Parts: sequence; structure tokens; C-alpha cells
Amino acid sequence: MSLILQVLPDFIRGAINTLILCVSSFAIALLLGLILALMNNTTITWLRLPARIFIEIMRSTPMITQLFLLYYGASALLAVYNLASYDNAWTAGIAALALNYAAYEAEVFRAGILSVDKGQGEAALSLGLTRPQVFFRIVFPQAIPLMIPPFVNDFIYMLKDSAVVSVIGGLELTSVLDYWRIRNGSNPFPFFALAIILYLVLSLPTSYFARSYERRLRSAL
Repeated sequence: MSLILQVLPDFIRGAINTLILCVSSFAIALLLGLILALMNNTTITWLRLPARIFIEIMRSTPMITQLFLLYYGASALLAVYNLASYDNAWTAGIAALALNYAAYEAEVFRAGILSVDKGQGEAALSLGLTRPQVFFRIVFPQAIPLMIPPFVNDFIYMLKDSAVVSVIGGLELTSVLDYWRIRNGSNPFPFFALAIILYLVLSLPTSYFARSYERRLRSAL
């Protein structure tokens, strides 16, 4: 018990860093995902094709490879301009998670948008609304409740996938776990149990509040 109390502050700091890392990355991923979805749904080839290529590449390659490219490859390029110091474990981790998940969120946005009856958009156009107005006032608000469950699932996945940042020295929950496991290799079980509990503490409330918000949003529409 004394050992748990000794390491608990470090584990809590690691959990907080994990939450900060994921919230920052997921917000960027949602913004990029929406942009990619709009590009992918357009009939303009020079917008649709790059978006489709980006989505397929990011979904078809391992995240750890993307992380290494951003951390080691990008730092080598930035070093030419004396900017390598900006490519640290935090920026590379956020960039890797955001870019990887943007590809998945783009598909969630696309599926949610396509699930709204096209007749509603056509009716709004016939009333004189512009296409942007139709999208942001008619289609998008109705698609949001349908997209919340996959968004929550992806955020919970990101909480777990953020552990990959530990391989480049990012100070998050898994890296704290690894640090204390190495220092106390004779009895690592309490550290693994504590890490699992903290991951559950991060994940379960997110799922609960998201379901509650989804029910309120559906009832309001």
C-alpha cells in the first residue's frame, strides 16, 4: 500500500497529461475530419482526390510509423531551418493522433451527413436557402446525434492509443507505468492495476456523459 501511495502522484500526473493530449488531439481531429468530409463529398476532383488519398493512407498505415515520421523525419527537415526544437514529444504526439484520427472522423462525418434525408435539403433549397445554409442549418444539426456515439468510441480508443506516445518519451500514463515498472521489476502488478484503474476513470465518465448528452440532443430535435 505504501508503494501505491508513493507512485500515485506520478500516475495521476500521467493520467492528466493523457487527458490533455487526447482532448487537444481530438479537437484538431474533429476539425480536420469535417474539412476532409466536405472535400470528399464534393464533386470537384482536385478537392475530393487529395482528401480520399489522405484518408486511405492514414487508415492503412500503422500509427507508430506515422509517429516516427513526424518525430524523427519532421525534426530532420526542421533542423535545416533551426526549428527542430519545436518538434518535441508533445507536438509530435498531438500531430500523429490528430492526423490519424482525422481520417476516421472524416468517415464518421460523411456517414452522418449522408444519413440525413436528401429531400430535406432539396426542400430547403427550393425555399431560397443557399447550400451552406442548408448544410449548417438543416443537415448538420440532424446528423450530430447520429455521429456522437462513434465520436465517443473514437475518443475512448484515442485514450488507449495515446500510449504509443510513450515510445518517443511523451510523459503520459503508460510512460509513467513503464518508468516505475523498470524501477520495481520484482513486483510490477500494482503498477499495471493502477494504470488500468486510471484508464477506466478517464474512459467511463466520458461514455456516460456522452450518452446522456445524446439523449437530450435527440429529444430536442
